[in-house]
Amino acid sequence: MLIELGGQTLDATDRCHVMGILNVATDSPVTDSIVAVGDAPRRAAELRNAGASIIDVGAQSTRTGAAEISSDEEIARVSPVVESLVAEGHLVSVDTWTAAVARAAVDAGAHLINDITGADPDTVQVAVETGTPIAVMHMRGRPQRHREVTHEYEDVTVEVREYLGSRASEITAAGAPQVWIDPGFQFGRGLQDNLRLLLDLPNLARLGHPVLISASRKGFLAEMLGHGELRSHDAQAKPGMIEATIAFNALAAWMGAHVVRVHDVQEVAWALSVSAAARAIHRAEGAVNSIR
Repeated sequence: MLIELGGQTLDATDRCHVMGILNVATDSPVTDSIVAVGDAPRRAAELRNAGASIIDVGAQSTRTGAAEISSDEEIARVSPVVESLVAEGHLVSVDTWTAAVARAAVDAGAHLINDITGADPDTVQVAVETGTPIAVMHMRGRPQRHREVTHEYEDVTVEVREYLGSRASEITAAGAPQVWIDPGFQFGRGLQDNLRLLLDLPNLARLGHPVLISASRKGFLAEMLGHGELRSHDAQAKPGMIEATIAFNALAAWMGAHVVRVHDVQEVAWALSVSAAARAIHRAEGAVNSIR
């Protein structure tokens, strides 16, 4: 798949690209990812040099119990960072679920709106009016409150796939230039359903949209490692979280993800290089075998 973004073409045919997380929030569960607004350009350069194709800028934490900030404060943190990074030649996405923030970030030069709510009509309108690609995610409930909804699914893969396919079609019909889809790991689901979504990524990719995943250092990885069911904030101190993140994202890349959003860019980028080499050979040999 070729992904057009910010006047550039990202070739995701065999290579899964890395979206590096740049937090200008104050209470992200991954505290070592938080930077001051003035330090953001330095951090973004580090992320790009480590292998990030896109820098994802966010100022509002999605964790349960996180402090809510006003749109004005979110804009004050995000917009100058976006503007400075675009001036340095970075591809930039804005991680927000607020239409006013999305519009301000796009005005500052952001190339992608990353809306975990599934994109409300006002945010979709921003994407349509400004010609900006938008990423939408499946989530039950609302940011910071997803633990309050039921985690029971008749079939999580069917629900997620049907929702994202339908929502992407609606947003495309409204006039957005490109819609990315994100299955929403961790949000309103338990460990087994997160694993089912991982295994269903080939089917999600067949919908024909760029597939973005965000599973970096999330609580379900700690549970997978045997540390028990933990919130992401409490999971960070547990051993193996970076290693689990690397493994999960390498598997996701093999299963069909086009972009992975991570904190630990260099470590994941190295792992994805191995996955890309294997995928290229697999695809080439598959084509030869089909001729035979």
